[in-house]
Amino acid sequence: MQPAQPIQLSVFSEIHRLKQVVVHSPGSEVDLMVPGMMEKLLFDDILYGSHARSEHRQFRQVLSRVADEVLDIQDLFVEALFDEGVKLAFVEDLRRLVDLPDETSNRLRAMFPVEVARSVIGGIAWPDMQHQTHWQREFDYMLNPIPNLLFMRDPASVVGDGYCVNAMATWARQREPLILSYVFKHHPRFRHLTDNDKWFDQVTPLIRGEIRVPQSLEGGDTLVLSDKVLAVGCSERTTTDAIHILAESLRQDFRRGEGTFEHLFMVLMPKKRSAMHLDTIFTRINHHECLVYPPYFTDGSRELLNVVKIDLRHEDLRFTTQPNLLTALREVGIDLQPIFCGGKDYIKQQREQWTDGANAFALAPGVIVSYSRNIATAEELSSAGYRVLAARELLADPKINLLDRKKYLIQLDSGELSRARGGPRCMTMPLSRVEK
Repeated sequence: MQPAQPIQLSVFSEIHRLKQVVVHSPGSEVDLMVPGMMEKLLFDDILYGSHARSEHRQFRQVLSRVADEVLDIQDLFVEALFDEGVKLAFVEDLRRLVDLPDETSNRLRAMFPVEVARSVIGGIAWPDMQHQTHWQREFDYMLNPIPNLLFMRDPASVVGDGYCVNAMATWARQREPLILSYVFKHHPRFRHLTDNDKWFDQVTPLIRGEIRVPQSLEGGDTLVLSDKVLAVGCSERTTTDAIHILAESLRQDFRRGEGTFEHLFMVLMPKKRSAMHLDTIFTRINHHECLVYPPYFTDGSRELLNVVKIDLRHEDLRFTTQPNLLTALREVGIDLQPIFCGGKDYIKQQREQWTDGANAFALAPGVIVSYSRNIATAEELSSAGYRVLAARELLADPKINLLDRKKYLIQLDSGELSRARGGPRCMTMPLSRVEK
């Protein structure tokens, strides 16, 4: 059996044909979450794990109709820890990052890599948990589960031919970027990458004690609109300083003649849960189309979001303000026709934005995946020429060719996944896309 080929990072568009992508199927970590932990772990409800896994399995099958490889982060993490020295180094870094007790650290050190990965993601219950009543011990764990890893978009991002090890805004997701950092650094298919391939990393200096408070940047706020243009949300999860760090890194790369990115648009977002990331209100779905939550992008709206254009081509960063992202993008050659999440009705717009109607994920230009419950959004896309297909209808017919240059909306079963407060784009981290 031939060893798997190195993975060359290449994401210069939100819509180029998907080649390689990382996801994570919801595992025991969602089954261990009890109601008292929901707020702490950023969930609004507890999930029915078997149904969530079934829906995610369907999602992966849809991705595989276009992508060459659909990888699970847990498998990659296990493979990155095969070397005993790497495994022990990870446990030590985790101990420093989250102030892990000695008892838990020693337990992890004694485990095989597959057990380490399962425990770090799924959590470790106290040995006597089942014998304790609720007034004797609250529902905490030796190591808490991290159910948000389902949303692979956020802890790391591929931007162009480099990547970001993001810093999360919340305690519940603190562990995830460390996992991704070890995969990029130690997995056999990524060992060709060096520190020069990183645009952003606040986790390494935090562990080394070089900084005390990291600046948070999350992947749901980072959209690669072309090989020259990024849009990044300044949201409740991503700080202005983090965006400046990313912009400066890209500027230096451009000035060395090695990078292509010329402009970064910082979208000034409201700090509220319904719009936690830019991709919950705006996603690009085709060469000349985007899906938006209308109040934030329509001229004359009292909720219109302003943007700061950061020019990356000069000796220093240069800033100008503009009133509307769509208008600003037209000035740099990206002319997008907005399609309204929720249609024309303001109540439906709010309801379907909450259930990730604007969070579509493109498998190829004009071939997108969304949740079936967002009916008004699907009607708008149908009016714009998209053929609306249930995922099960697509998977039952191998003759359907999603790359025949027609427009498709694939609707996922989503009774459980949608309750986790993240959509199809949230659940994916593309590693490479190709233009053809």
